[in-house]
Amino acid sequence: MGKSILMFFKNTLLDFFGFKKNSNYVKKYLNEANFRSTIYMSFIIIALEIWMIFRSHDKYVIPAIKGGTDWFKAVFTNTSLFWLFMLAGVTMMIFSISYVAKRKRGGRARKKTLIPIIASSILILYTFFIFKELEFFKSWDTRYYRINNLGIICLYFFAFLLGVATITYSIIQYRTGRDSEILSIIIIIMFACMCLSFGIKVGYTDFFSRFNNGTGLPRPNSDGIYEIKSIICFLTMVIYVACLLIWKPYISIIILTAVFVGFSRLLDGDPANRVFADGEEVNYITFLISLTMITISIYQQRIREARNSEKLEKIAKFDGLTGLYSYGEFVRLTTNYLLDLENDIHGKIFLFMNIENFKSLNSQNGFAEGNLFLKSFGHRLAEIFEGDIIGRQGDDHFVMFTDISTMMEKIDKSREALKDITNVFMDIKVGGYIPIERDVEVRSEIDKARYASGRIKNKYGKYYLEYDSKMDEFFHKRQYVVNNIDKAIEEGWIKAYYQPVVWSNDGKLCGCEALARWIDPVYGFLSPGDFIPVLEECRQIHKLDTAIFNIVCKDLRMALDSNMQVVPVSLNFSRLDFELMDAVGVFEETVAKYNIPKQYLHVEVTESALSDDLGLLQESMNRFVQDGFAIWLDDFGSGYSSLNVLKDYNFDVLKIDMKFLSNFSTNQKAKDIIDCVIRLADSLGMKSLTEGVETKEQAEFLKKAGCLRLQGYLFGKPLPKEQLIEDIKTGKYVISNETL
Repeated sequence: MGKSILMFFKNTLLDFFGFKKNSNYVKKYLNEANFRSTIYMSFIIIALEIWMIFRSHDKYVIPAIKGGTDWFKAVFTNTSLFWLFMLAGVTMMIFSISYVAKRKRGGRARKKTLIPIIASSILILYTFFIFKELEFFKSWDTRYYRINNLGIICLYFFAFLLGVATITYSIIQYRTGRDSEILSIIIIIMFACMCLSFGIKVGYTDFFSRFNNGTGLPRPNSDGIYEIKSIICFLTMVIYVACLLIWKPYISIIILTAVFVGFSRLLDGDPANRVFADGEEVNYITFLISLTMITISIYQQRIREARNSEKLEKIAKFDGLTGLYSYGEFVRLTTNYLLDLENDIHGKIFLFMNIENFKSLNSQNGFAEGNLFLKSFGHRLAEIFEGDIIGRQGDDHFVMFTDISTMMEKIDKSREALKDITNVFMDIKVGGYIPIERDVEVRSEIDKARYASGRIKNKYGKYYLEYDSKMDEFFHKRQYVVNNIDKAIEEGWIKAYYQPVVWSNDGKLCGCEALARWIDPVYGFLSPGDFIPVLEECRQIHKLDTAIFNIVCKDLRMALDSNMQVVPVSLNFSRLDFELMDAVGVFEETVAKYNIPKQYLHVEVTESALSDDLGLLQESMNRFVQDGFAIWLDDFGSGYSSLNVLKDYNFDVLKIDMKFLSNFSTNQKAKDIIDCVIRLADSLGMKSLTEGVETKEQAEFLKKAGCLRLQGYLFGKPLPKEQLIEDIKTGKYVISNETL
């Protein structure tokens, strides 16, 4: 316990004084904060120096020119320090703005610019040529002149190094697009040294010049004490450097202590003279201590901001389960890679990887085990695709940006990794898309790779497919469907077609199934296979089903108002309808809106829908029954839980899946199974209907087996409302008096 407390205090002290090592992110964050502060510092310096130059115009420039002095010398030499600081301020402002702007763009320069190089070059040339024109070397006789001369030398020396460091950094960044963090820190240090040198030099000379009457010899006031108010420039520069720029606390303590002690010793160079009165010396030390604590406080505040920002960025950048890049960060990184002209995008490919049969792992072992698997598999993928950009899109989906030349080898290793991690049979389905241009929407490129992956779903032995021109046509049609479903509904491109259902004993019409069709102005007739799977995948299917509800109810209302004989219509409900909306409530509102008698509407729900969420679907089915609607079980036999569904729900009609009728004439088992299913339905109090009937042989067998209703191309394909009405009028279809 005691050891833990000691370690806590030790770590706290180390962190307080800045001895704990910061992460690269925190270092860059603090460095960027310094350059943000430098923008404001530079602006103030530029404004002050311009003001000082104008102030010196009447004092130096005009008299010098009138006296016949060279204009260049008159303009630049006598006000050299003002020009020096203004040029340094301009250089720092341009560089700092460029540095911060690049960080805002995620470290990517939008376009290369020579402006920082030009500004740095002007500063270097000025320090070189003007330094030779200065005449401060005329006297080194007194301590005052020696310190003054050394101060000017330091100023020009640091300004020269600032220019050299800035131009070097800018050239490296211009040529390679990469940053040099070391050079950026040197630039900040050189600028800080310039400010401190200026503060010490001006503070010292101003301190003594007030009292030396031009002799260069210090003179105290009437009390024998020098006035501390004369060092205001020194204090201002120290505050500039200490408070606006961020230093580690122990560095701030060293710098401030050295500068304050050094400056006081500089002023108190003659032991015979007292520079500060007792009270002023206390104020001087108090100022040092206060400023030191302020710098530590600023550092602690900034370091907390940096670490919090790092945590938030880590959450945004990395997937919390696998440690791979998040999808958003993957998109950002690949976008930057493509836009960087230094990178050769030829030979690169986007991959979308889906783990097939992953749901079985969750079902057998639980979600916790599934998460452990994804974590392990993610780590293996990071090793296999080392050096590539790889992320997790969500669920069991991964995305990669890799080299085409090594792609298949990495995919094969990924398949092997699956076998090493789990005993549950799983495989991967990988789609690939090769980028053609740089300026593209990466999410769209990934969608194409995902689309290719989906094309080989459930295809045994095929685990990779590349997006091609033929697929591109399907993909754009898919995108068109997603982007235009709302417009299609609004413009009336969505139609309800009606497929006849007849009694098996006499062939008379006893009902219809409403099926969605899309008549598009661009693509023409879109089959259900072109848009229904797409809308289900993109979770937009409820819009289509709602539109069909409205169309069917509207058609029924028109027929009833016209005193036409009508038959019941069955409507299909998707599993997603119950997730994406209050399907029962929407249906009830539509029926009430058109005032349709409930015996004319039947609800069709597929077996697969009912096997997904027992609680949600059970509640919805109960509501339909309470509202008086007949419920039909569609596609019976297409799934693996048919008997469970029959056990858990009550249905009015059982629709037998058309797959049972395949190879009907040669497969006796199919006949036996259908016969058993029909008798099972009868024993459970359900009526039977078989869809997909195409031959008279099939129809005759089903009639003898006791199946009451038949549906299929033998009796008619899905028809638009107008055609169905016409066929009824011409006698092709005779409406049965018994329709329930």
